[in-house]
Amino acid sequence: MKKHILILTILFLNSSYIFSQEVITELNGFKLRQFKEAVKSKYKEPFQVNNFDDGFVAEIYLIKPDSTAYVIFEYPNWNKEIIFSIQIYGAFKEIDPRFQNLKMGISESELIEKIGKPSNSKDIGEYGKVLEYENTNYSFEINNNGKLASIKIVDNYNELFPDPKVEKIPSLEKIKEVLNSNNPKIISEILSPELEIYLDDTTLFFKQSWEVEINSDSSKMYKTISEIIKGINEIDASDENQYEENMRLTLGENSKHVLKFKTGIKLKEIVMKWENGKYLIWEIKT
Repeated sequence: MKKHILILTILFLNSSYIFSQEVITELNGFKLRQFKEAVKSKYKEPFQVNNFDDGFVAEIYLIKPDSTAYVIFEYPNWNKEIIFSIQIYGAFKEIDPRFQNLKMGISESELIEKIGKPSNSKDIGEYGKVLEYENTNYSFEINNNGKLASIKIVDNYNELFPDPKVEKIPSLEKIKEVLNSNNPKIISEILSPELEIYLDDTTLFFKQSWEVEINSDSSKMYKTISEIIKGINEIDASDENQYEENMRLTLGENSKHVLKFKTGIKLKEIVMKWENGKYLIWEIKT
């Protein structure tokens, strides 16, 4: 997939993808695979939209009105409603990318001190250079003044973790522990950004950035989960009249793990999806 955006000082960074288990999923408060609606909720209309020959779409939103700082969200051809990559650009120390405690505009030496030595450095002419790291999904751009100008993360989960591992399926007891924690940060670690909750005749999902949802529960997802799971502690996983687990098969996709609650509580089903080397809650049904 070769794509280039040239607008003002915009350049898409092409990372070198190497099989690994080190992945950073969040940048600028957003999480890879969140729905596009979360982006629209914060930034409204894009400054520019780029449609590529392979069907991918990139939307550019200005952080600074003079176009010296911006963020780019890319959406894949197989689902243009979920985030495939996030890139933030702007060599200004007041910009906090919410990425490994970095600040934009720091020196290359400061970046290397915090992140480590890159495995590859690629000259990109007037834009400076790209630092690439093996065993990751992120890359950095250093401008010709030697400052951190861009960070990009990409959803390459399927390359890094192609085969679901049964041993990674969390036990019901572990799921109970996490969901009963009443701590959105802890609960978020077991939730897919694509999570949908089917509550009566309503479908709920995360409509704001991952950061906002954790801090304020803007979409009421965490509140809804706490209400739905009431009584889950009384479910006996060994009693087939109360509970069972099975797999959901979909052509062309990895199988999903399904937890069925047969009696006693509002919660009826949890569907878990293999994502980023772990099983995450992808659907909740009542």
